[in-house]
Amino acid sequence: MDDLSLHILDIAENSINAGAQNITIKIIEDTNKDLLMIEIADDGKGMEKEVVEKVTNPFITSRTTRKVGLGIPLLKLAAENCDGNFEINSEKGIGTTVKASFKLSHIDRQPLGDIVGTILALLANEHKFNLKFYHQKDENLFEFDSKEFRTLLKQMDIDENGVISIANKYLKENYNNFKTN
Repeated sequence: MDDLSLHILDIAENSINAGAQNITIKIIEDTNKDLLMIEIADDGKGMEKEVVEKVTNPFITSRTTRKVGLGIPLLKLAAENCDGNFEINSEKGIGTTVKASFKLSHIDRQPLGDIVGTILALLANEHKFNLKFYHQKDENLFEFDSKEFRTLLKQMDIDENGVISIANKYLKENYNNFKTN
């Protein structure tokens, strides 16, 4: 994976496949602490303790279409290669939280990538769930809540004709303004 947004997309898709009704994605950039933190939390089916202990092994996967699962191991490796940490907590029937931290200025840290594209790809997913996205950079905060967004659009399904393009325009304008501040 070339950038962190693809890692985020992969983990969030795992959440969707685990039946999550609510997914929260947080990105925190603290330039004073030289820290980038990414957290993806869900209320999906969760995992047994034994599975959590093995999930960073690329040869452990719940998928039946292939025998390897690279998403979590690659995110862990990316974090550790940038003087960061990786943590996964999960409880059966409760959900899963994945956290990865990186030294913000590390030369090998992957760029964040296309965050707007990642959010749009998740919103276009056929499964219905609520997505909350937060990106804090020092004192600036960008927030997006798909449930609130749907309310603004009079409860239209996010995949209805034209709604994705409205979300695209909204996110590009507002997220890009956030990034330049």
